[in-house]
Formats: sequence, structure tokens, C-alpha cells
Amino acid sequence: MSFPTTLDIARGIPGGRVVRQFGRNTAVGGTFAPIARGGVYRTPQVGSATTLRVKSGGNANDTAAGTGARAVTLIGLDANGDLISDTVATAGASASSPTTKQFIRLFEAFVSASGTYATQSAQSHAASIVIENGAGGTDWATIADTDIPRGESEIGAFSVPRNRTLLISNVRLQVESGNKSNVVMFKRENILQTAAPYSGMLLLEEFPTVEGVNDFVYDPPIRLPALTDYGFLGKSASGTIDVCVAFEGVEVIPT
Repeated sequence: MSFPTTLDIARGIPGGRVVRQFGRNTAVGGTFAPIARGGVYRTPQVGSATTLRVKSGGNANDTAAGTGARAVTLIGLDANGDLISDTVATAGASASSPTTKQFIRLFEAFVSASGTYATQSAQSHAASIVIENGAGGTDWATIADTDIPRGESEIGAFSVPRNRTLLISNVRLQVESGNKSNVVMFKRENILQTAAPYSGMLLLEEFPTVEGVNDFVYDPPIRLPALTDYGFLGKSASGTIDVCVAFEGVEVIPT
């Protein structure tokens, strides 16, 4: 079976799309945690699929008629393992209304409407935006606001939709200079399983003393079947450190 290349996709040949995913955890400590803002990548089982919403406590300008973020779009998987997206209007310091769709995975959240034509000094949202479950109490993702509002979640994980295959070709790991991190790349297949025996969470590669910028090319690529979680966990050798990951590949889509 032949798979489309990135050049095929750029030419408009059907059968795939390029996946580029990046994550950052600015507070990796002495316990393994996902490389994502807030240190979480939620992986509930099918029976715990949930709506999502913007958490209360945000900035008053991030509201449906404000100068900041007016809407946030969420992309992930539903309880069937299908790719879904939903958009919610922001509500300032209050929680937004929940999505109409229910999620078991969320691998991207971004500001999809803003009251400001953004520049380097006038950004698309006024403060950090946290995504939580529709009933509240469990954080799922963060669109960070530190030195600049970023407009996009930073989640170093992905879950392959039903009837698709993901081919990972490139990975970049970056750890702040002068510090070291143990980073593991993992997968877990058959994410829709509802009873034991479950598929194991398996190590794909371990990078025990990562420091600085490190690029890895996989030829042939890492092949991940449909309904597989894929991501990275990091642990600091000493203190609290900043760890980033980026990866890309081709998602093969049946035609």
C-alpha cells in the first residue's frame, strides 16, 4: 500500500493531510508530566465523553462582543473516535456555554474570533484561556498568556482518528539550556476499549538526558494505526524546567 507524501498533499492529491503538533510545559518537575500547557492531556474512556467550555476566571475583554477573544474553537475526537470540532463564544470572567459535542480527546484549541485586528503589540486575546469539562472542575487545555497572548493551545500529543493512519517523520525536543530532562515518547492503541484486557501504553523511544535543541528524523516513519494516543512525557533531572516538543507527519485518509 502506498501512502501520500507531503509533496503529494501540497500538490492537492487526495488521501492525506499534514499534521504538525507542538507542545510546551514550562514547569516540568520531578514527576513525569505531559509536554503541554497546564501539564495535562486528558484521555477518558468512551463512557466519560464530555462537553467542554471556557473556564470562568478569565478577562472581561475576552467576551463575545469584547476587544479580546470572542470565540474559541476546539478540535479532538468524539466517543466514536471520529474527528470533531466545536466553537464556543467566550463570556469574559464567566464560564462559557458548553460545546454541543462531546469529547474524549482534545488536541487543539485556538482563538477563532477576536475583537482586535492583532499585531505584535495588540493581541487576539486579553488573558490566558483555560478549557475545562462542561460541568467544571477538570482542566483540559490552556491557551497561554505570558509575555504575549499566544492564541493557540500547546499540546504535545495527538490521537489518531478512526479509519486513519498517522506516519510520524520528524520530532524536535528542546530543553532550556543548562538543564536536563528525561523525555519519553509513547503510544497507546485501541483507545475505545471499554473493558480489560486493555492495550498497553508502550514506550516508542526514551531520551534520558535531553538538553538544548534536538532533532530526530524517522525514515521509515513511525506508523501509528487508527485510534492510537501518541505523545510525550517529561521529567526534570533537577528543579523545574521548560520543555518543548514539536512533531510532524502525514495523516493518511481513506479516499
